Amino acid sequence: MTDEPADRPATGEPNRRTFLKSGALATGALALGTGAVVSGTDAQDEDDDDDEEGGDDAQEEAETPFAAVEFSNQESDGTEVVVDSHTLSESGYVAFHGPSLLDGAVVESVVGVTDYQEPGIAYRTSASLFDVVGAEFEQSELTETTPVVAMPHLETGDNEEYDFVDTEGAEDGPFAEDGLPVVDLAYVVPTDAEDGTPTDSGSPTATPTATATPDGTDEGTGTPSESAETEDGGPFAAVDFSNQTIEDGAVTVGEAVLSDGGFVVLHDARLLGGDALGSVVGVSEYLEAGRHREIEVTIDDPDEITEVALPAPPLVPMPHMDTNGNEEYDFVTSEGAEDGPYTKAGNPVVDIGLVNPEDDEGAETETEEDDETETDDDDDEETDTETETDTATTTDAGTDTDTATDAETDTETEAS
Repeated sequence: MTDEPADRPATGEPNRRTFLKSGALATGALALGTGAVVSGTDAQDEDDDDDEEGGDDAQEEAETPFAAVEFSNQESDGTEVVVDSHTLSESGYVAFHGPSLLDGAVVESVVGVTDYQEPGIAYRTSASLFDVVGAEFEQSELTETTPVVAMPHLETGDNEEYDFVDTEGAEDGPFAEDGLPVVDLAYVVPTDAEDGTPTDSGSPTATPTATATPDGTDEGTGTPSESAETEDGGPFAAVDFSNQTIEDGAVTVGEAVLSDGGFVVLHDARLLGGDALGSVVGVSEYLEAGRHREIEVTIDDPDEITEVALPAPPLVPMPHMDTNGNEEYDFVTSEGAEDGPYTKAGNPVVDIGLVNPEDDEGAETETEEDDETETDDDDDEETDTETETDTATTTDAGTDTDTATDAETDTETEAS
């Protein structure tokens, strides 16, 4: 997600999110359609001699639809949002979902959508809110700071109309990566239409009041205000995170830019309910100022990640500063007084990704097989030992008998 001054991408590239390819629409994973998730590398050329099959697999993977989206914190009049950039391999839309998405209301959570988009890369595309075909809303605009999830959707009906809501998910489902919807997260701050100032709704934000206020930051917290970021060249950050599976108890943050150094903190879904402290589930090591790639962050306890009504729970990476300069993450222990997050539009810089739990089945099976093999080896060794012992005993006994017989024969001969 792009969250630095002048709305420029962190890497200077058109789009920082990796174009991860999945096998089909995420509607299958969301139990909303009939699409089946297929991996283009399942066999991984199991038979090296079958070149033709390997070529077919590569072609199928290359033809798999993929998308990317960049959506950053912004102020809005409450009726419109702007997506920084999006990339679609095939025609479609960028839909915007409200917080009820995490409750499993995948269709009902859609609050806005762009016009029909041709394949390719586009920048600064606007979308109207609360004007979606097939949807009914009890409001016509945002009235408080709201976390909004941007999600690229594929045009499957060939009518250039967004029918996902109207067909209850049967058409125009989302693009997917790792078998899960491609997503990005931003806080949308409604402003007063007359003077353009942020609306003070009193709604919960992602950070305690001491570290995220609309007009700046309380003294001593070190958290930059929006004006400091965009007008005074103050601290800024950006972070990029993709759908993935937990490996060895950790996840990988693709990229982070921290102008003043700090940490990348992982939050679970509790963050979007306003619990900034209790939602922390992992923290990177201290990062120097600059750009960092492939940042491995260990999760404190993967089993404690808050579950949601989606195929996989979300994790929200958030760059934090080191306000007291001790290179230790003190945000939680200080109850938000130290090491607050980098912000934009008065809210924390964030991204989001859906994370599959670690697959322990293979490891357990391998361990069991190893145990069985070791047991068999032990049995074989024991059998061999017993055989050798028996043979040795028999041989010794036989030798003694022969010796005794010879001695007896010799005695008899002498006596004669």
